Amino acid sequence: MSIISTIEPYLIIFGSAMVMMLLSMLMDNHPTMKKYMFLIGWIAIILFVGLRDMTVGTDTDDYLQSFHHPETGYGENGSTDPGFQLYLYLTHYLFFDSGTLFLLVSCLIGLGGIGHCIWHNSKQPVMSLMAFISFSTSTVFFFHSLSAVRQSIAEGLFLMALSLYLGTTREEHRLLTLRTEGKDVTKEEEEDIMESRNRGLSILLFIIAASFHGSALAMLPIVLAAPLLKNVNRWIWSALIVGSYLISAFSPISVSDLVFMVFSVFGRGSDSYLSRYGSYSNFEQGEVTNTGILNPDLWPFALLAIIIVWRCDKVRLQSQWTILFLLSVVFNNLFSDNIIWGRLFIYLSLLSIVVVPNAIEQSKSWIYRGGFTLFAIYFIVRAVKILFAQWLVPQGNIVAPYQFTNFTI
Repeated sequence: MSIISTIEPYLIIFGSAMVMMLLSMLMDNHPTMKKYMFLIGWIAIILFVGLRDMTVGTDTDDYLQSFHHPETGYGENGSTDPGFQLYLYLTHYLFFDSGTLFLLVSCLIGLGGIGHCIWHNSKQPVMSLMAFISFSTSTVFFFHSLSAVRQSIAEGLFLMALSLYLGTTREEHRLLTLRTEGKDVTKEEEEDIMESRNRGLSILLFIIAASFHGSALAMLPIVLAAPLLKNVNRWIWSALIVGSYLISAFSPISVSDLVFMVFSVFGRGSDSYLSRYGSYSNFEQGEVTNTGILNPDLWPFALLAIIIVWRCDKVRLQSQWTILFLLSVVFNNLFSDNIIWGRLFIYLSLLSIVVVPNAIEQSKSWIYRGGFTLFAIYFIVRAVKILFAQWLVPQGNIVAPYQFTNFTI
């Protein structure tokens, strides 16, 4: 089997998304058409991920075994998070042991939640679709959705919860603009502006997300603390981003080692909740790669963050959406000595698919749109290199070669 035939479905996805994005850039006066283009593209992605064969994705086969035998659970010693355990039982009996339906519905929840976030918050939805397909830190967002069923569901629920908790980017921007202009906004007026905000439902979705993958729980304190950083200026953000990047490049300290101490103290014993996530501090589970001043897992996002910090106006820089994305860059830098940490902060890294397109839309400059296209091409080249490496060393259930399900799994 040639390399082209092995990765051809991915090349079609990347090429189609790029064409759609370039077309959408020419349609500034047709926002509705952009939405329809995004919807068609997103449905295609859901079908591509949801109808994959059991051989596609690092953990897909393990998840299918857990689905077929929910009493065994998932993970070491058969233990798993309570929400996902209940989900295994429900889907097993509702879907008559059909693995195809299990993967498709799981994909609908995970990618559906991410799509919901884009639909309600991105001013350039097709550009957001392109970002999801191509962008990556220590893991390609798109490839991650082909492997990590449990965490992908948690990510979708988390982003839905975040949209409900913060309100849409449009509503938040309107409220911040009024306050920046010095206008007094009453509580009733704020509620009218932030009409999509639903704190009660958002907290419920946060809890459900954490019950599927406990790593989502670690994001809640960061979300709650984000408003405290609304007055941080460009110079401080730049220092945080550059400083954390230099720490990753020269390793004067190891933040991962410090957090490992937490797991050592609170994660002891097989019954400990934290013990399920001990791999986040285990270098054997996340090999140290790409160290040095030009870390390909880190420099693209660090550069994007610096551009956004200096390109955004004061209102957009105060946005909690922007703040959380910038924090994701800082955290990814600090924890770069173990790539498994990228899996933890992917909840916040995913915000790039909304924050970056919105920042570019603000300028309406072809220079910035061209720059985004170059970033997308860079990330696609990296993704193709990953696919090529998997073709050369076909070990385990990896994302290449891609195969559609035969509806018997």
